[in-house]
Amino acid sequence: MESDFDKFIEDIENSRQKFWNEKYPKMSLEEKKRYWLASTHKGMRTQGEAFGDEYSEFSKEWYEFAKEHEPNFDEIFDYVTQNLGFKFDWEEYNKRIKK
Repeated sequence: MESDFDKFIEDIENSRQKFWNEKYPKMSLEEKKRYWLASTHKGMRTQGEAFGDEYSEFSKEWYEFAKEHEPNFDEIFDYVTQNLGFKFDWEEYNKRIKK
């Protein structure tokens, strides 16, 4: 018998899959840029506050996931880093995504 928690987790995963498989592909380039900008800003801020390392959200797996779902990710991420509102450390980022 499935618990309420298991159902909750399943619903989250289904929602996540629906976003990446149905909604995201229909987004315009500008919408995708806004999505990645908001997601990256929030992620870096959250990681920085929680762990004191805003770059801890980046990893090789994260980058592979991003590239899998967005073939133009590098172009979009360049836009993101220019619009975060703070200086982005490309050297630190590249260390994280190559591990």
